[in-house]
Amino acid sequence: MLTITSRDEGGVLFLDLAGQIDGGPNSEKIHEIIKEQLKEGKRKFVLNLGEVRWLNSLGAGVLIAAYASAKRENSSLKLHSVQDRVTSVLKTCGLIPEVFEVYANEKDTLASF
Repeated sequence: MLTITSRDEGGVLFLDLAGQIDGGPNSEKIHEIIKEQLKEGKRKFVLNLGEVRWLNSLGAGVLIAAYASAKRENSSLKLHSVQDRVTSVLKTCGLIPEVFEVYANEKDTLASF
């Protein structure tokens, strides 16, 4: 199960995620939210993975799709507070550091914009 909470921090949309990203319908909501927000003019996104305990390759695909949608619109999507287990999957998939910028905390993430 995945829960998603969104919040705006100075023009940066944070999606606080908790649970597991497994590519199922709940996980797909990440991409849907990014696409909706792009239509509304948002351009800066952060996925807070601090409470994500598990991610599989299908879940990584959801993150890639969200990233690609943002990139097509000249927008940024970054990650922060990525747990070791999730980092391992993202590195194995070649997504860290090649695709995603990853920051340890919210302050550093905001400063990166």
